[in-house]
Amino acid sequence: MDPFVFALATLGLADSISFMIVTPSLAFYVTSLGGSQDFYGFVLAIYSFASFCGKPVLGRWSDACNFHVPYMVSITLSVLGGLLYAIAPAFEDNSIALASVALGRILGGLGRANSALGFAYVVRACPANERTSITSILGGVQMIGMAIAPLFSACLSGVDFSLLGVHFDNLNSVGLLLVIINLASQVVVYLYLPDLPTVEDDSSDDNEGEKESEWLRMFRCILGNPHIGVPFLTIFVFNFNWQFIETALAPASFDVFDWGPVEVSYVLGVMAVLIFLGMTAVHKLSQSGVSDFKLLVSGLVGNSIGYIMLYMLWHRGVNYMAFISPVFIGAGSFPFLGAPNRSLFSEAVDLVPELSGFEGTMQALLSMSSSVGGFTAPSMITHFCLRTPEEVSNSNDSREFTPAALFSPLLSILVLIAIFIAGQPEKKVDEIVESGDQENPDEGTPLVGKNVSRRSSEGDTPLKKVSPDRPRRRRLSLMEAARSASIRGSMLSPMTILPQNGKIYENE
Repeated sequence: MDPFVFALATLGLADSISFMIVTPSLAFYVTSLGGSQDFYGFVLAIYSFASFCGKPVLGRWSDACNFHVPYMVSITLSVLGGLLYAIAPAFEDNSIALASVALGRILGGLGRANSALGFAYVVRACPANERTSITSILGGVQMIGMAIAPLFSACLSGVDFSLLGVHFDNLNSVGLLLVIINLASQVVVYLYLPDLPTVEDDSSDDNEGEKESEWLRMFRCILGNPHIGVPFLTIFVFNFNWQFIETALAPASFDVFDWGPVEVSYVLGVMAVLIFLGMTAVHKLSQSGVSDFKLLVSGLVGNSIGYIMLYMLWHRGVNYMAFISPVFIGAGSFPFLGAPNRSLFSEAVDLVPELSGFEGTMQALLSMSSSVGGFTAPSMITHFCLRTPEEVSNSNDSREFTPAALFSPLLSILVLIAIFIAGQPEKKVDEIVESGDQENPDEGTPLVGKNVSRRSSEGDTPLKKVSPDRPRRRRLSLMEAARSASIRGSMLSPMTILPQNGKIYENE
């Protein structure tokens, strides 16, 4: 495994564990400090909103000075946030204690904004044909973190000690675990994440007075280029529909089956496992040559079906399997929406010369769209889509949702239509041609490369015997050979295409 993949995977694991160990206990923590249910909702929302605000800052920062400094600063914010979260009970005034919890989650959200840096790093460090695979691996590691997080929560259930005058129990000890996890990830990132050279802005700045502002340029490309704009809608739908299940599962299952937190955690754990398996499938399919466009389309189709079933099957009197099957179908579609969408977006950005040097910012803006789905979905779902037990009893169909819940699969269908209208981004020429170890030709470059096997000009003389030390040659398809020939034109390079026995070969 490449060192940068290990470092980014470790950071993703720390982020997912940190998020999942806070969520189950946060409501009880706020209540123990005298907070209301409204304040609990505020703390949930402010975390996502802080992440939303931090992503463009970190993304532009990474474009300007590279990745190490933004990573170190953002992880430090997460460490400080965990510390404030842990020491909140030390304040005798409940309002100050609750403010400490809120401020801790704000700092944690700002630190969590570095997820955009990971995608930007992959874009800059990997060729286009490897991005989907690497992103799937990183996403799979995050799902592992979500699946094992309940084990950490179980280990904290019996915590009862004092340190430096602060008493720690199963609620505020979560903050200490946040500090430890984030410090460990910071060390790994510092040691194993190679720094990359900064990318120069290729835009012309001859006339500074008429130079278009950087942000205006980026937003013009987002609104004017469907291959760049549609992925923003896709990732919004991804997170909106993810929040749909997370928000509705607990109250709906309590009304139908009288489930508690334990049963809900089992369902969410199975979801994490399914998503991990889906990430693995996306990785394998991408490696085998299945296009990101096809992967994304299949994910949107599956997502639409799952959420239509969610509306139809979530009603009183339904059996367990019918109730959870839409959840698992929806979960299985998410891996096909994440990494392929990121890869298609990155390809589209690469094709726009005006956006050269702004890859990190563009990835951050895309992540912001995801955050919008994260902090708008819960209130919309609880207010417009999810029925209370009294409303379910008074309804004619005993469904857990109002018809407004069909807005979720409708979003997936609309994005699917938009993707077909936009079509698949074209490939860059330098992605089509395999570069190998080619030289940059100049006046002194020989027309025939030194590694080329020559043929005699006499008839059909067979190829000259090649030394075992020579590079082996790989078989090319006719389409690849024709494409390569059309790009190179009449200029020969160290790569030569030679027919032999009806097959096409290329020096590697």
